[in-house]
Amino acid sequence: MNDYDAKGLLAAVAAELADIRAGVDEAGGLVSELLRLAPPEQRLTFLTRMQAFDVLSQRVDALSGLAGALAADQPMDTALAALPLAEMADRLREMSFRVRLSASEVAPAAVAGDLLLFD
Repeated sequence: MNDYDAKGLLAAVAAELADIRAGVDEAGGLVSELLRLAPPEQRLTFLTRMQAFDVLSQRVDALSGLAGALAADQPMDTALAALPLAEMADRLREMSFRVRLSASEVAPAAVAGDLLLFD
């Protein structure tokens, strides 16, 4: 039995990420206001760089959703499949797969009986 509440922790992480998202949105709004004050010849460059805020927001939303789904007992594969960012889902799925392999390599195999290869 674990000494910690994994579901509670995941729910708290989801809430923290939602709060971070609100901060990112606020910063993005500030950058938008500043962009309007930029000289016209620099606006395209700044607008392109500002798109990083949108990507950051999407990533935070995706992680918040993933943590919330896992806290709600959704199977990991289902929660990862629901991520809207395919690259993030692939990275996390790969990490999850590696962790599962590592755990199975470390854990001793259960003995179910004798194995008879040749009779």
